[in-house]
Amino acid sequence: MKFKQKVALLPVVATVFLLIILGMSMVFGRDAERLHVRIAEGYTPALVGMKGLESRASALQWALREAYLARDGARLATMRQEAQAFEEELTRQAANPVMEASRVTALREGFEGFWSLGQRAVEQAARGQPGAEQTFQQALERHTTLRQLLLGAGEWAHTGLRSSFEKMAQVQRLRQQWILTLVVLCILALGALSSWLARGVVGPLTRLTEVTTRIATEGDLTQHIDVRSDDEIGQLARGIDGLVTRLRTVPVTLQGVVEDLTQAVKRLTEASQGQLSFLSHQSRSLSEAGSTMSEIAQTSNLAASRAEMVLRVAAQADEFSTSGRQSIEQSAEGLRELRSRVEALMRSVAQLSEQAARAGEIIGSVRDLADQSNVLALNASIEAARAGEEGRSFAVVAQEMRALSGQSVQSTQRIGKILLEINRAIRRAVSIAEQDSQQMEAGIAQVMTSADRLREITTRAARRPSRSWPR
Repeated sequence: MKFKQKVALLPVVATVFLLIILGMSMVFGRDAERLHVRIAEGYTPALVGMKGLESRASALQWALREAYLARDGARLATMRQEAQAFEEELTRQAANPVMEASRVTALREGFEGFWSLGQRAVEQAARGQPGAEQTFQQALERHTTLRQLLLGAGEWAHTGLRSSFEKMAQVQRLRQQWILTLVVLCILALGALSSWLARGVVGPLTRLTEVTTRIATEGDLTQHIDVRSDDEIGQLARGIDGLVTRLRTVPVTLQGVVEDLTQAVKRLTEASQGQLSFLSHQSRSLSEAGSTMSEIAQTSNLAASRAEMVLRVAAQADEFSTSGRQSIEQSAEGLRELRSRVEALMRSVAQLSEQAARAGEIIGSVRDLADQSNVLALNASIEAARAGEEGRSFAVVAQEMRALSGQSVQSTQRIGKILLEINRAIRRAVSIAEQDSQQMEAGIAQVMTSADRLREITTRAARRPSRSWPR
């Protein structure tokens, strides 16, 4: 899992739990709203209406009693308005969503029976007809029945109101329990994710910070970075480990190059000393050959007067030419050996130059790796800045990595300068060796020319004694 995905787990999980809590709140809110509608628009108006109807019915009963006792039928007009108001209120209660239609029908029938009997009793009493008392008693019985119906309807409304409040309280408790449970689960999930992130992100970052700090402060390249993850932190750790491994091989490579260069310089010095020795020997041989040639010239001048002297001098010249030719051939052989040694030295120096070039390639790879580490550290700083407070420690590691990559670049620059100076020294040694080789080639040519001339002189000196010289 990538670092971005790990960091995004906490807000994603928190958002999921918040959405679940919001959804549960909406579900319970709809139930509570439905119960509130039943309370506000159903049971409460029903209870108030029943109380109003009960008071109206009681007022009508007292008004009918007074009209009946007074034998006054004119009062019925006023009571009809009150009865009409009772019926209108009963009609409004019929529109109540919680009111039962059978209950409304029973109330209407009870009121109509009470009101019709009451009117009839008052009218009979006003006209003085017999049976008015019985009718009034029936009206009172109907009123009692109506009052019981109204009390039953009020009790029903009160019971429904209390039940609705209990259900609403139950919904509230259930909602609180669910929300509390989800909050606890969210806290546990976030705690588990935080612990997992601490082990999977903060732990590797801490180890990586310790390792890079030791590398930056102590220069310890022997330690190993043990971070096992496939995210950006693991890639950064593997990049730093590769960089440390490359840096660990650089001193060994440089040490080998320096040792090879030292051996090559030593061999070059020995070859130069051998070259000087051979050249000194060549100079002595040429000096001997010159003296021999002078003696041969003197002997040739004396040969005309003294043949025996010429024979002895020719014999001596033959011996001297033979020894001079041997010395010259030895000088030529030594120069050839010196040339082969110089060529071997030039090949060694060429190999040393190739090794220095390879070391330069390694330094280039290290510089590229340092640049990649710098870019990776810059990307890590950007990701840490996006992560906010959680990525602050990662930002410190990224800053240390950038400092380490800068030090690596400076180290590679210094090593590159040292390799450049070594290459320059190698080029100067190669140039000197080439000049010495050219000089040796010229010396060998001169020595071979001298040997040929001595060989020709020896041949001519060997032929002349066979002629007859005048005495």
